[in-house]
Amino acid sequence: MMGSGVTFTDKIHTERDWGLKLLSLYIPMPTPKQQLIDIPGGDGSIDLTEVNGRPAYNDRDGLELIFDIMDGNYKNWFLKYSEFAKEIHGKKVKMVLDDEPEHYYLVRFNLDGQKTNPAFGTVTLSGTADPFKYDLVSSNEPWKWDSFNFCTGVIRNLGDQVISETNNMVTILGAGIDNSPVFIVTEADNLKLTHLGRTYTLKVGRNRFPAVRVGERDVALTFSGTGKLSVEYRGRYL
Repeated sequence: MMGSGVTFTDKIHTERDWGLKLLSLYIPMPTPKQQLIDIPGGDGSIDLTEVNGRPAYNDRDGLELIFDIMDGNYKNWFLKYSEFAKEIHGKKVKMVLDDEPEHYYLVRFNLDGQKTNPAFGTVTLSGTADPFKYDLVSSNEPWKWDSFNFCTGVIRNLGDQVISETNNMVTILGAGIDNSPVFIVTEADNLKLTHLGRTYTLKVGRNRFPAVRVGERDVALTFSGTGKLSVEYRGRYL
């Protein structure tokens, strides 16, 4: 028995709230989306899988968690089974593993179960998850020390950044698979950012620029003008 549990939607713990004991866990890797072009009359093919710098990935299909439950009798089994279904079955939910509290998965689950004898039952959750797991805390959210991994964790405090002539640099610490941060601007006076030689105008509200991406390496951004903003960035990983 694995002796650990899972939290769903930030509120339900499988063991503490439902009495489920985790027996097995399978989280598959996402398969890369291969892009192959056949060469008529020639050998092999042209592989464009990494034409954009890295492979794109399919969803994690086939994720499975198996639990057992000591419910005592058939009446309790049906009551609990309906409770589980109401919260999980067919829904896309946030899933945090006890053994990996610094990340979460987004999974659409199907619920199945079997009552094997009057004392025990088995519950199986199977489903499809997003390709990536995500940092539990975004760069503009209050930090959670309880889930922080002191070996691999990264602290990003990028909320309420005041941009001025003397404070015009923001560094986003990199993590995992590249994606674009969102700049949430609350005040702007000719506010702009520069990245890799290109300049972008920031307006009050949510701003996202697909060419501004943060991956494994840290990204330093230079601003001009004045204003106040928060950077919303959440690392994602295989």
